[in-house]
Amino acid sequence: MDQVEKKTASLFMDMFSELKIKKVSIYIPVHNEVPTKRIIQLIIGSKTECYLPVIDQDLNNKKMKFAEFNHETALVKNKFNISEPISRTFENVLQLELVVMPLVAFDNEGFRLGMGKGYYDFTFGSSEINRKPLFWGLSYDFQKTDSCYPEEHDLKMEAVICPSGVRKFT
Repeated sequence: MDQVEKKTASLFMDMFSELKIKKVSIYIPVHNEVPTKRIIQLIIGSKTECYLPVIDQDLNNKKMKFAEFNHETALVKNKFNISEPISRTFENVLQLELVVMPLVAFDNEGFRLGMGKGYYDFTFGSSEINRKPLFWGLSYDFQKTDSCYPEEHDLKMEAVICPSGVRKFT
C-alpha cells in the first residue's frame, strides 16, 4: 500500500471513529485521484453501510444515485470509465450521512473543483434536500489552491483529508 493511501486512511479513521455514522458514500478513484481501497475496507469493517455513486444513463440527468457496495459487489464501468455497482438497488440520498468526494483542487474556504460535470452539486444542492450530509474531500497536498472561485450552487466541504493532515472548514 502506498504511503498516501496509508496516511489518508489513518486520518480518515481518526475522524470517522468519532462519529456515529451508519451510511457513507465514497468513490472508486479514476485517473490520479487519491486511492480509497483501504478507506472502503475500514468503512465496511466498521459495519457501516458503504455506497458508491451511480451516474444516470441519461447524462443530462445530473442527479446521482447511490448503490450499496461491499466485498461481493460486482462493478461495471460507466460512460466516464468510473466503476459503479451493477446493482440498481439505490439508497435514498437523504439517508446518507457522510459523502467522501474526489477533487481536482480545493481552497481555503472548503470549496472544491471536481471533474467539471457538477454531479455532486446537482445531487446535493437541491432544495428538496433539507438535511445535508457531511462532505469530506480526499486530496493530495499539491491540490490546494488559494481559491476555487466558487459559484452560488457549489457545495462546501467540512473537511479535506490530505497526506499531511486534515483541514477543517467552518
